[in-house]
Amino acid sequence: MEETGLFEAIYSQRQFTRYKTDPVPREAIDKIIDAATKAPSGGNVQPWHFIAITEQDLIEKIGGLYRDLWLGSQGATPPPGESQAYTSARYLANHMPEVPAMILVCADHSKGYMSYTKGEPIERGRYASSLWLAIQNLFLAARALGLGTRITTTHLREEQKVKDWLGIPDHVETICLTPLGYPRGRFGPTDRIPSADVTSYNRFGQRS
Repeated sequence: MEETGLFEAIYSQRQFTRYKTDPVPREAIDKIIDAATKAPSGGNVQPWHFIAITEQDLIEKIGGLYRDLWLGSQGATPPPGESQAYTSARYLANHMPEVPAMILVCADHSKGYMSYTKGEPIERGRYASSLWLAIQNLFLAARALGLGTRITTTHLREEQKVKDWLGIPDHVETICLTPLGYPRGRFGPTDRIPSADVTSYNRFGQRS
C-alpha cells in the first residue's frame, strides 16, 4: 500500500460525502485501526474499541437508519438556498447504505479506574478526550492510504438499535460512525483561517 507523509496528509485531509464502490482491503482497515490505537490516552486507559463494518446487510441496515434519521430531521427535499455543506451532507445521507465500509468508534466503560457496575447507566463522554485523539489518528491513517472518511453522529439518536444489531454490550458507548472508502473527489488543501490569526505568544492576543 502506497502511503502519504504525515504533513501532506494533514494539509490535504478532507471529509468526503461521495465514495466509490470499490471494496476497502482488510489490510488497509487493520492498518488504520492499528494507527488509531497509537493515540495518546489519559491514564493509559486505552478505552477504545473499533467495529469495522464490512458486511453488506449491516451497512445497508445502519446506513438506512442514518438516512432516515438525517432526512427526517432535515427534510427529504432540499430547501431553497441550501448551503453546499448541507447539500453534500444530504447526498451522504441518501447514499450511506451504499458505502463500502464503516468504522464505528466506541468507548469501553469497563476499562479504567472507575469500574462499571452492571445495570447502572454509563457516564457518557467520560473518555471523549482519548477517543477523539484516536479518531484523528484514524482519519490521518485513512488519508495516508488514499481513503476518505467523515465524522457522523446521527446514529446516536437511535443508538440502541445500532448496538443491538452489532451485539454491543451495555458498558460500551458509541462515539462516532465514519464511512470509509475511496473518495469520489480529490484530496487537497482546505479553506481554514490562517494559523497566525488564532495564535498568541505568552499573552492572549500577543503576536510576538
